[in-house]
Amino acid sequence: MCGEEEASFLILVEGAKLHVCSNCAKYGKVLSAPSPPPKKLELKKEKPEIDVVADYGRKIREARERMKIDRKVLAELVNEKESFLERVENEKALPSATLGAKLERVLGVKLFEEIKHEHVETKKEKKGELTLGDVVVVKKK
Repeated sequence: MCGEEEASFLILVEGAKLHVCSNCAKYGKVLSAPSPPPKKLELKKEKPEIDVVADYGRKIREARERMKIDRKVLAELVNEKESFLERVENEKALPSATLGAKLERVLGVKLFEEIKHEHVETKKEKKGELTLGDVVVVKKK
């Protein structure tokens, strides 16, 4: 065997166990090989949660009317059925993320907003279980 210091394989050659390098490992039966290097962990950047704005139908309709195009033309521009766009404008259907992005681009409006999570603290120290009243914060509009 070569005698290299990188002896990370354990092989069996004619009854003898030897520590050898990767090149010399082919001359015997490999009993153990080095474990592969651990994979690098990829930190995935979390996508922000988004939601449709409250008055999306009105925004779409007003932007379309401002551009002086009818629903049929808009449907062709965003590659969607006119009947579905009518339902979206009347807020009877939610636009998908793809359709929303197309509408935002064509009409120049903002239809989605990032959901912000707020940390809620309880108002009082209480032993035992929490109730809904302990954690709910009512927002007034």
